[in-house]
Amino acid sequence: MGTLRIPAVILAATLAISPSLWAQTPPEITLPPGDAARGKAVFSSSKANCQSCHRIQGTGSLFGPDLSAIGAPPRGGGGAPRGGGGAAPAPAAGAANAAPALPAPAANAANDTMLRQLAQSILDPNALVTVQNRYVLLTMKDGKKISGKLLSVDTFAYQIFDSTEKLANISKENVREATMTSPMPSYRDKLTTQELADVISYLMSLKGQ
Repeated sequence: MGTLRIPAVILAATLAISPSLWAQTPPEITLPPGDAARGKAVFSSSKANCQSCHRIQGTGSLFGPDLSAIGAPPRGGGGAPRGGGGAAPAPAAGAANAAPALPAPAANAANDTMLRQLAQSILDPNALVTVQNRYVLLTMKDGKKISGKLLSVDTFAYQIFDSTEKLANISKENVREATMTSPMPSYRDKLTTQELADVISYLMSLKGQ
């Protein structure tokens, strides 16, 4: 899925569309058994460089979603995982324990969906974008580019959480174009199939406890 370019004048209307516009059914994927310990090492390595954008249990950046509870099953067994490209914000510690237990078939289906969504988020970050994780590249009228997580947009300005982890209010008068895209790179050619499986196993082990 390519980068979505949206004229600044219609971005506010686009954001009012249902989140289902951004969350798509992830494709089938076959991975070898993963190892969470190896996955943690890959996640923290300079090769993956995940902590430059993501935080786990207080370590890492706040620019991207906090992944401390990304492996916690969604209530009801559906929807996107808690974190990553298409995720909702991580719940408070212990929140996952409060969710009702699912029957085994439903739990297995939810885990399979979560695994495929995590894989797609890593391999094709732009394929899974939810309202909670909107990132925008603003091209200013003077040619300057500003990127960050889009917090809100109104008639007059964009409010973003920029790459330096600071809040910024950008006047629409100075914006020529807004591009909705994920700042996360694709790891399709950066991780081996085994490394991908290991990282996903690690992420699915993160329950926010």
